[in-house]
Amino acid sequence: MNNVPHTTFLLTHACFLFYHMASNMTLRRLRHSTAHLPQSIRWLFEAAWILALSYFIAYLETLAIANFPYYEFVDRDIMYKVGSLFYAIYFLVSFPMFSRIDEKAEKWALSRVAVDALGAAMLVTIILDLWRIFLGPIVPIPESRRCGQPGLAWFHAQNESV
Repeated sequence: MNNVPHTTFLLTHACFLFYHMASNMTLRRLRHSTAHLPQSIRWLFEAAWILALSYFIAYLETLAIANFPYYEFVDRDIMYKVGSLFYAIYFLVSFPMFSRIDEKAEKWALSRVAVDALGAAMLVTIILDLWRIFLGPIVPIPESRRCGQPGLAWFHAQNESV
C-alpha cells in the first residue's frame, strides 16, 4: 500500500475522530456564545471558524508529518501554505456534516449516516476537482509528467475541418 505502514491507517482513524470531536466541541461552544446574534452573523462566525479550524488542523498535520520518512515534499513552503489549504477542503466539508449527526435529538439510522458520508465524499471530490481544473497543481509539474489534455475535454475548443 504505497510503502505506508499498515498501523498508520489505524492511527489515521483515531486522529480524524479526534479532529472531528474537537470541531464538534468548539462549534457547540461557538453556537452557544453567538445564539443572541442575528442568524446571518451567526452563520458568518460559524463559517469563519470552520475555515480557520480546518486550515489550522490541516497545517498542523502537514507540519507533523514533515519529517516522516514516507513523505516527500517538492516545495515545503508551498506545501505548508497552499497544500494545507487544499487539505483543509476535506475538513471544510466534514466538520459541519459530522456535527449534524449528534446535534438533533433524533436518532440517525446507519443508512442516513452512510448517505451523508457518501454525499460529503462526493462534495469533497467535486471541490478538489474544481481546484484541479481552475487553479491547477500546487507545485509546477514537468511537461513529461503532465496529462495529455488537462481539465475537462469539453472545455477545449477543437479545430475540426469539415
